[in-house]
Amino acid sequence: MTVMSVSEVYSQANTTTSTTEAVMGKDDFLTLLITQLKNQDPLNPSDSTEFTAQLAQFSSLEQLQNINDALASFEVYQSTANNIQASNFIGQTVTAAGDTISVSNGASDSLSVALDAPAQTVYIQIYDAYGEYVTDIEAGSLDAGMHTIAWDATDQYGAAVEDGRYTFSVMAVDGDGNSVSSTSYITGQVTGVDYQSGETMLLIGDQEVSIASLIRVEDLNTDNNES
Repeated sequence: MTVMSVSEVYSQANTTTSTTEAVMGKDDFLTLLITQLKNQDPLNPSDSTEFTAQLAQFSSLEQLQNINDALASFEVYQSTANNIQASNFIGQTVTAAGDTISVSNGASDSLSVALDAPAQTVYIQIYDAYGEYVTDIEAGSLDAGMHTIAWDATDQYGAAVEDGRYTFSVMAVDGDGNSVSSTSYITGQVTGVDYQSGETMLLIGDQEVSIASLIRVEDLNTDNNES
């Protein structure tokens, strides 16, 4: 009977990922080590150097598993702490990457655009939830940088649009007619926080915005207190 060393079995277990769903843990490693000792040839025992190396592998495996368990616990703690801190955003006005705005009670969220270079002409096109064209906003000439643009929540004929969710796209050109790169942002007041998807999402009107996409937070309460 050929008895494989723990090192050989452990090596095969690490390189075989598609043939087994089990993952070798420290208990499995120790069981293999004991089995090797029980089945070794008494007249030709395992080399002490190899045995010491196998014990070192077991120790390293146990340490790595303990570190992994500690990191998992820290991740849960960090996630909980982040969720608690996210509630502090409620009531504050934030700016985040995105191209979706909401109309509620006839009023629209503000939209923002960051231009990489000065633009001679900037147009904002608004679309409804079905992708149908609603209207254009002519923002005129704008310098490079961030700009906040208001929409009066009316269509191309001047009629008030229905409450709901809308999207917008930006078209900007310079004085020579060349396209100017831009990034779209949305600005609005945070009304709630959602954790159900596993990611912390801020609620701005009826839309969700990832907390990771925030670029600005304005505490309006602070301004009111100072005045």
